Amino acid sequence: MTDQQDSRLDELRESLIESLLVSATKCEDHTGRIARAMSQLEAQQLAPQKAGPARSRTRFLQWGSIGVAATILLALFLLVQTGGSQSAIAAIQRSLNVAAQPTTRKYLLQIESQSVLGGTREIEVDLYVHGENRFVLRHPGPLSLGTVWVGKNGPDSWLVPPVGPVVKGDRTTLDEWIRSPGKLGHTADLHIATELRRMISKGYRLETLADEEITIPNGVAVDCQHIRAERETNDEEDDPVAIELWSSCETAMVMRIIVMWKLEDGEAGKKSVVLTFQSDEPSLTEDWYTAEAHYQGHRPVIRMDPAAN
Repeated sequence: MTDQQDSRLDELRESLIESLLVSATKCEDHTGRIARAMSQLEAQQLAPQKAGPARSRTRFLQWGSIGVAATILLALFLLVQTGGSQSAIAAIQRSLNVAAQPTTRKYLLQIESQSVLGGTREIEVDLYVHGENRFVLRHPGPLSLGTVWVGKNGPDSWLVPPVGPVVKGDRTTLDEWIRSPGKLGHTADLHIATELRRMISKGYRLETLADEEITIPNGVAVDCQHIRAERETNDEEDDPVAIELWSSCETAMVMRIIVMWKLEDGEAGKKSVVLTFQSDEPSLTEDWYTAEAHYQGHRPVIRMDPAAN
């Protein structure tokens, strides 16, 4: 074996080690790269070699190390194929950690619902989220009377209609209002953290799809990891049948999440909820998540906590 061939094998071994390291840290599909590396190994092994007896032991050690590297690559390939759910769980957990940060982010909330007559209705509203326990929803009021504000500030939930008294209560009270006139579903569907936890809960099968690029409103393209969770059991009828997540490869922040339900003909309810990142809102303070930030002057306040009834 010539010095040039020795150098080539050293480079190949280094590239294999690099491939293994990158596989554990980088957000992408590694199957193609692994296949190419295996092809390189095969080509090197089949190539005719000339070596004297003095170099036979060295050649044996070199090919032995290449064989070990090939075995490791093969094991990694199998891990990519069979252990993808573990890497998906880790990616979702990173997104959960980011979603819990005390930072205000604005999302476009799109809800498609189906009526008993089979028609569909689409709603687009602005949703502001701050960690796991605060959100504000800006919804067009009925008959163009003004804006309806719905929010949650820790344990306190509230509703500010265009006119009339402000309503405050717990999450159960807010859920009842949202489900009835607004047809938005439960407030749980407005929490990114809730949907992420659903994806890794029992009864859902995870699949890591090819990375995709999401362009946010300011024109910046974000490389995203794409993960799909599909329900395998029917234990909970209200649970979505599938959830798809696009999270930034760099920051793990949720850029888009789609939640889907299956409705039979004549069945009313939500068909899908889509949350798409719009912008960071650092200028909004924690007061934004109180009812008082969304009306002026004196308004009567009605408490609707179950304990007060």
